[in-house]
Amino acid sequence: MTQDIPTILVVEDVLSEGVLRKILHHFHPKFSIVSCLGREGYGFIKKNLPAFNRAASRSCFVIMTDLDDNGCAPTLRKLWHSESFHPNLLFRVSVVEVEAWLLAHRRGFARFLGIPRDRIPVDTHNIPHPKEFILELARQSPREAIRHALLPRQSHRGKVGPDYNGRLLEFVKRHWSHQAARQHSDSLDRTLKACAAFRAVFGD
Repeated sequence: MTQDIPTILVVEDVLSEGVLRKILHHFHPKFSIVSCLGREGYGFIKKNLPAFNRAASRSCFVIMTDLDDNGCAPTLRKLWHSESFHPNLLFRVSVVEVEAWLLAHRRGFARFLGIPRDRIPVDTHNIPHPKEFILELARQSPREAIRHALLPRQSHRGKVGPDYNGRLLEFVKRHWSHQAARQHSDSLDRTLKACAAFRAVFGD
């Protein structure tokens, strides 16, 4: 029988949380999410990673962060935590940003925006700034509601539109297929394999 593992999530933002919940739901009832921490950017994760690693002897943690400009995932791990992780802590890095995992479901995301699929690269890891790339694609969308939600207002200082996270979360919940996306994202594929292989280790 598949083990029901009480699991604490730690993420950068609400979009990452939505993606991670969708992924772990695929392995239900293996992971039982009891709470989610963070949603305050990568700084919160980096600062508290040693504490999470110590707490993993008592609780299971699944932690996800963006690679951003840190070179590669192994480099980021060493920069943030030079010691080995506890077996009950699963640390995953989305390359380059979690938005790249959404784009990796090329057919689904193209339909979401109403644009041709060939405007999305086959290898989304080669997109240097996936969030900015999504905004550029949104400008090409014939759907006014998409443009209004995703694109920033000239009169505001925000880098994204008023319902950027809301619309992308809707896509994740209703349309995003991680199985389709993993074909075009190595980091997503590795994350799914790590989740499948994860086993909790607790003493008596």
